[in-house]
Amino acid sequence: MNKTQFNKSRMYGATNKVLDDNLELFKHIPGLVTAHLKLKAGLVMIDQNRLIQEADTSGLTDSKSEARTSLNWLILQFSSALMAYATEVDDLELKVKAKYVPSELDVIADSNVYDIGSLLYNLAVPVKAELEKYFVDDAKFKEMESLLVGFKSAIPKGRVAKSVSKTSTGNISQIFKMMDKLLKEKIDSLMNPFQFSHSDFYNAYKSARMVIGYTGRTKTNPQVRRRKNAIPKEEK
Repeated sequence: MNKTQFNKSRMYGATNKVLDDNLELFKHIPGLVTAHLKLKAGLVMIDQNRLIQEADTSGLTDSKSEARTSLNWLILQFSSALMAYATEVDDLELKVKAKYVPSELDVIADSNVYDIGSLLYNLAVPVKAELEKYFVDDAKFKEMESLLVGFKSAIPKGRVAKSVSKTSTGNISQIFKMMDKLLKEKIDSLMNPFQFSHSDFYNAYKSARMVIGYTGRTKTNPQVRRRKNAIPKEEK
């Protein structure tokens, strides 16, 4: 996870704890009970995908790490060329299928990177001649073919199986979007009445909903750290 996602995940966890500690106060509100269960499920999915990311990063050999970097870069070139062509011919479906950004590629499992590379290659083949003006020529196609073959053979079979089962829950960035929407559009609204009847619960919830900037560094001057975190940013 990147730093923003890490900070948000801490906020999700703190919010979940406040709700856990006050279950008796809202057990009569089915909508809030259900939303709380979804929040818990989201936290589990984040943990699952985080473990995949860490396993893929720590287990990479130097050669496979270099191959993944090269493949990611080539995927972005194919994506950019296909999106430019789709824009030119007003093909919305192709534009949606071809859209990938660096932040997506950085967090997904090796097997998913291979699948995305294969998808873009297959989308590009029928319009190969049209992509030359967008700097994806025959040499790029041959390079993609070679990288895909080499990268697939470098993925340990055990890790592929684990990645397929774990990442079926969805891309981690999509999970964060789901969690944000759940909090903003459901739980925040359902919690509002508690400010009048159970202010301690409500205030604890609002405090937990603040995303605190956290760098993970331990040797920062305490006064500087206090000033930096003095005004936490509330999730809107």
